Amino acid sequence: MKRDDPLLGENLDELLIKLDRSDCKESLVSFIKLAWHMVEPGAPYVHGWHLDFLAYHLESITFEEKLDDGSLYNRLLINIPPGTMKSLMVNVFWPAWEWGPCNKSHLRYICASHSQELAIRDGLKMRRLVESDWYKERWPHVQISRDQNQKQKFENTDLGFRQCAAAGSITGARADRVIIDDPLSVQDSMSQQIKDSTNTWFLEAVPTRLVSPEKSAIIVIMQRLAEDDVSGIILEKDLGYDHILLPMRYEPGRAQRSEEHTS
Repeated sequence: MKRDDPLLGENLDELLIKLDRSDCKESLVSFIKLAWHMVEPGAPYVHGWHLDFLAYHLESITFEEKLDDGSLYNRLLINIPPGTMKSLMVNVFWPAWEWGPCNKSHLRYICASHSQELAIRDGLKMRRLVESDWYKERWPHVQISRDQNQKQKFENTDLGFRQCAAAGSITGARADRVIIDDPLSVQDSMSQQIKDSTNTWFLEAVPTRLVSPEKSAIIVIMQRLAEDDVSGIILEKDLGYDHILLPMRYEPGRAQRSEEHTS
């Protein structure tokens, strides 16, 4: 039964959908709050200031903001402890937000982690979200293609896709967003050989997987495990990444360093 309001002159359910679209269009955090129940139905959403901070930087990439030299803001390194919703925010909600509320369903994502199982885990969560009735009612232009709908890669009818990969094995496809989430496991960080091979992969292979070196984005999000991990290489070589450092505990000495890299 439709819930019509004669004063508004339209169906209330349709009005609520319009309000959701409006709230989500300009705010990634608003989208996360509304979409949370589709991804984590058994857990309450708990907001933290760090989510607003991370969202601001991701939105800067989405809205194609420019740096002082005129180049696009599209290189981001986030060092953050586990258990802070980093994977859900960057690998699940952000791509779904860009496809739907931001009307960028043509965007292509390659999402890599230290194990393909973890990359697939987040890929499945995003696919369930964009295929949910809640999402389809609000952004019906996002339609998953039937002929490319697998765990490792799914594509929409506007040729945007999300591909899962293990760190060290990105081949073939190119993407507008390469998201690297924890390229090393704790065990991997104890092996110099694995660290060296992962760093070589990041420096030599990852940049070749971009649709456009100038416009496409690379986002690295990880907990620090060693001085010479991928984050260490980015900072040592001064590769031009905006660096967000959010330690588990506040340390005054690091606060100034963090500001220097995020200014």
